[in-house]
Amino acid sequence: MVKSLNRRDFFKLSGGAAAVAGVAAIAPSALASPMSKNLSSATETMPNEWAPLKKMFVGHTNKLTLPKLDWVINNYVGTSDEIKESLKANAGKLGTDIAPDFYPIAAAQQDALAELLTQHGVEVVRPDLMDEVDRQFNPVGYHDTYPRDPVLAVDDELINLTVRSPFRRKSHITMAGPIRAQAERTGQRWTSMPVLSFNADLSDESVPMLEGGDIFVLGKDILIGHSGLASSYAGIEWLQKHLKPKGYRVHTIELTGEWLHLDCVFSTPREGLAMCCLEGVKGGVKAFPEFMHNWTWLTATKKEAKALGCNGVCLAPNKIVMDSAHTRINKMLRDYGVEVIETDFAVCSQIGGGIRCATHPLARQA
Repeated sequence: MVKSLNRRDFFKLSGGAAAVAGVAAIAPSALASPMSKNLSSATETMPNEWAPLKKMFVGHTNKLTLPKLDWVINNYVGTSDEIKESLKANAGKLGTDIAPDFYPIAAAQQDALAELLTQHGVEVVRPDLMDEVDRQFNPVGYHDTYPRDPVLAVDDELINLTVRSPFRRKSHITMAGPIRAQAERTGQRWTSMPVLSFNADLSDESVPMLEGGDIFVLGKDILIGHSGLASSYAGIEWLQKHLKPKGYRVHTIELTGEWLHLDCVFSTPREGLAMCCLEGVKGGVKAFPEFMHNWTWLTATKKEAKALGCNGVCLAPNKIVMDSAHTRINKMLRDYGVEVIETDFAVCSQIGGGIRCATHPLARQA
């Protein structure tokens, strides 16, 4: 049991890859090494959600610094009045100063996840550590717990995304070194969405914003969740236009208002098999593209989804890493032929995201 003076509840932002976490900016408009003209290996791409995993970011909670209350956090249904008051009182403070009994456990669970992936042949990289000046620089706050959101690996590109919450745009600083090294080594193109002002109206759907927790790459079809608190309609349109010359089709999946990201309610461990809390998706199965309607759909309850039970990361088709806390879901997946590799992640998930949120693939094998 993790002790806290209401600190545990403070970080129970269940249902989203960090409502106290989020956005994009400091990035090249396009960067590729000279190798990019002769991309020789089809293995350095992102073909789909379940292709064999080669290289992956894993987040950390080192020097996590609490942000100020912003529009996203204030409007997310999972943000209680107690959380809002705590942010007002503690913005700019280190998480370890507020909950010294909590963060070492969360950090150990992330380290164990990184070690587990390494044991399964995945090359693991971690975001660089941000110094105090940048952590305190306006917009105050910082964490790299969930590297899923600020970047997208798709096809032969690594794209810096524009996340809504301004303080999480700082993650582009800490993720830039590993991404640059990946691009220079493999020839993958490093590109960026339009840069968003820190003072932009975060409620404006005409501003391009995208978050990796909303995005699933399924071959040439890409699903993007839309809750109104993360990816915007303009962001979805931007990605469709950006990838259309490569033959990609982007599908908007409308979420109900109590969820932040699509990966809070949906996962797919192999082609033809999906798990979903369908009450979190407007229209249920019919909200997904037609080619998915005849898939096998496993159902997660709202309670399970709120505890990030739909949030795992695929190592290969039919092979997924899941939090060991989700016993019913893990058994259900195994009953349908999925190899489930379990790790303890329940404490880290209380910060607001699960295993998929805490990771981001840089390369999968085509």
